[in-house]
Amino acid sequence: MSELVRFFAVTVLGVMVDLAIAFALHTGLGVPLWLAAAIGFTLAASVNYVIHQTWSFRSGPRNLSARRAALYALAALATLSVRVAIVALLDRALAGAYPLAILIAGAGGSFFVNFALSKFIVFTPAIETAP
Repeated sequence: MSELVRFFAVTVLGVMVDLAIAFALHTGLGVPLWLAAAIGFTLAASVNYVIHQTWSFRSGPRNLSARRAALYALAALATLSVRVAIVALLDRALAGAYPLAILIAGAGGSFFVNFALSKFIVFTPAIETAP
């Protein structure tokens, strides 16, 4: 199974948790959609880091590390920024209609940013340097 497929599988699971939390916060508690999207994303991203580190990116180091966790947090912030921007723009354009579709669009749009940052920055194998 390729890294992209493993990453996608973990991300789909994370997105389901993410969207369920965001939708419940918005519809059940009245949390603004952009904030609900940020909370759902943050909770799911925390779990996804551990799974990506230990399973998704097998070509890189498999142990958890504070350095990679920090890099993943920065990548997650960039991904979250893309997600929240998409959600906020669509929510405004659609006047609050279709909140689940808006959340899904935000998740889809931010997926590729997350994969690229994860693959090429966070979970990349260490470059061996010559002595």
